[in-house]
Amino acid sequence: MKTIDIQEAAKLVQQGTQITHGERMRLVNERLHALVDYARQNSPWLAERYRNLPREYTLADIPVTEKSEMIAHFDDYVTDREIRLHDVEAYIERDLTDTRLYLDRYTVLHTSGTTGTPLYMVRDQHRNRIHGMLTALRLLGDLDPELGDIQKHKQAAIIHVSAGTSSYEACRRDLAEPEQSEGRLLVLPVLEDPEVIVEKLNAFQPEVLSAYASVLTILALEAEKGRLHIPLKAIATSAEMLTPENDRLIRRVFQCPVKNNYCMTEGGEIAMNREGPELLLNEDFVIIEPVDENRNPVRNPDEWSQGILVTDLTNYVQPVIRYYVNDRVRIERISDDTVRLPVLQINGRANDVFTVCGKSFSTMALDSLIDMDPGLLDDQFVQVGDDELQLRVLTAGNVNRAEALPDMARRLQEYLKARGCSAVKVGWSDEYPIRKARGGKAPKYIDLRK
Repeated sequence: MKTIDIQEAAKLVQQGTQITHGERMRLVNERLHALVDYARQNSPWLAERYRNLPREYTLADIPVTEKSEMIAHFDDYVTDREIRLHDVEAYIERDLTDTRLYLDRYTVLHTSGTTGTPLYMVRDQHRNRIHGMLTALRLLGDLDPELGDIQKHKQAAIIHVSAGTSSYEACRRDLAEPEQSEGRLLVLPVLEDPEVIVEKLNAFQPEVLSAYASVLTILALEAEKGRLHIPLKAIATSAEMLTPENDRLIRRVFQCPVKNNYCMTEGGEIAMNREGPELLLNEDFVIIEPVDENRNPVRNPDEWSQGILVTDLTNYVQPVIRYYVNDRVRIERISDDTVRLPVLQINGRANDVFTVCGKSFSTMALDSLIDMDPGLLDDQFVQVGDDELQLRVLTAGNVNRAEALPDMARRLQEYLKARGCSAVKVGWSDEYPIRKARGGKAPKYIDLRK
């Protein structure tokens, strides 16, 4: 197990913002080789995959890794021989009050599992402390440190309430200490009725709020209508694309800093903003390679990629090296003598806000109802009438669409009716999700009424 003390982690994170891009790239090369060499020595699966690497290998020589491969070879993929998948699964389902580390030294999370099988991620101290310092110093460094003190500033989180998810596991640690968190932390499920969320936030009066971007947009609209009155001093959002338009709306309405973190369970804190909306890439600890549909580097770096390869240089117990993700990005090109971090632009999934029956809903809430269906690869909500939605999905070849689609539509319709939309109609289409001309991405929501 690789370790690092907090002071050294903070020093490395601070150093990365004070040196040039060229110097950072030299550090990245050293860190990459240290990680790959460690993986070859301690992971049977990676040792076999990397067996034919040249003596003086580069990043491009390393094979691409797919999520399905990591799941299939989990026990031989991790570098600690004591880790076993069945034990990891049992650990995730432990009692809320059980705050012990897995094997007394690791934290564990899992991905959302949109293909029906989540990927469990084991994280060591080295990874956690560096990524913790990235958050503390680069994302939150310009805020009052006392805002993170739950005893001084009440906090609310609107999240997926599910064991193993990153945001909920963070809340679990506070909830496990009721003498500290009782009356100071409010955790609301993202599936909750927006009107109920507004009511509970008004009663609780949080000063710090974390939520998905689309939920924050709904709350900003509710505040504009005079229905939400909370004394926010800081907002944090992640796991969903925050559009420039929604960023401006949220900042204007709540008049407080909005902290946006582009992160993922597998790769950690990839990019984050400071004072403005631009996301700065943490290129000294996470390598992002924009690639085309064939996993090859994009020819023109100014074009949107078809996906990315992610390499987290900090996780030695479960190495993430050239791991494919279907997010679409562009990375600003900067010269070797540039000190600041490059800007990362994301043309990813923006979970939108839509209105049926005069009520506002987030596609995040609807998406949560069906995204664990086995074989579901992507979904989209098309508004074809004021009170009518059409569901379009991408599914794996072994899925019986004639059975799956009506069942999904039924659940969505029941969800909306239970929240006051008795006139709503949810249908489905056998056609593929509609894609945007800009970047070719299929957004979660399309309005066809116009």
